Parts: sequence; C-alpha cells; structure tokens
Amino acid sequence: MIRDSWTLFSWNLSQLDAQPPILPPGHMLKSATREHEQEIHELVDRAFKFEQQWSGSFSKISIPVHERIQQAFRSQTHPAIALMHGSRIIAASCLCTEPDAAFHFISGPCVLPEYRSRGLGTTLLIESLITLKASEVHVARAISKDGTIASKFIYRKLASVAEPHPQGPFGDTE
Repeated sequence: MIRDSWTLFSWNLSQLDAQPPILPPGHMLKSATREHEQEIHELVDRAFKFEQQWSGSFSKISIPVHERIQQAFRSQTHPAIALMHGSRIIAASCLCTEPDAAFHFISGPCVLPEYRSRGLGTTLLIESLITLKASEVHVARAISKDGTIASKFIYRKLASVAEPHPQGPFGDTE
C-alpha cells in the first residue's frame, strides 16, 4: 500500500508583513459564526472531493477534520474565515487559534471548484495568517498532503518554511 507523503509548513508571524488582500467587486471576507457552520462543512467536503490529489485520501481524514471544525465553532472566537460572493460563501479557511497547537489550519484554504484559479486561496492564506497573528499565535503551522493545490501553490507563499512530516495532521492515516 502506498502511503501519502505530507509536508509541514510554518510561518513566523512576527515577520509577517502581509496586508489584507484587495478583493474583486462583490466579494468580502468575514469571520464565520455558528450560523455558517453547516455551510462551511459542506464547502470543505466539496472542495476536498473535487481536488484530484485528494482522491481516496480525504476519506481517511474527513471525520477528524469535521470534528475539529465543529470543535472550533464551539470553542473559538474566530473558528473560520468565510469569503463571500454576494451572500454565498464560496471559500473558507477553518482555523485553530490555540498558540501551541500542532497545526493551525484545520481545513486550509478551501475554494469551491467553480471559483478556483482566481487567487482566492492565497487571499484566504493571507487573511488566515493575519487572524492567527491577531490571536497571538507566533508560529503558524499547516500540514498538507504533498502534490495538492495547497502544498504546491498556496502554502509555499509568504516566506513559509516547508519540511517533510512523517504523518498526516491526525497521526498515521493508514
């Protein structure tokens, strides 16, 4: 059986010099609340299932991802950032704002398939890092499966440090 390869990305937030992103007309970022939770869960599922590199692998982590999202909505002030197009949530990033957490990106930037390739994942990364910095996280961390859009194109931005990680975000997923 072939095992998934994982990478740990980290950002020193004391050196973060990113400005809030400029959004296209009709788009806005907002902190998601419990009333958005179900829509966020559905968006995360759809985003992962429509990325070819997650085929077969997301089923191994989907339950812990959704449990962590639910826990974040119950215990954190800023459980997720929602990117809106009008009244529709088209992208989201679910976060863990505990400074000493093993990783802070629960879902990572998730963008609905029909809105991809527009820089929205990078927009969510920037806003997520700004939110984590405001939550007094000093080093933000994300664990991503190698070869995914996040690991190839999004997490490598903003002076991240990438290093191989021996297992997935929730331990050995095999």
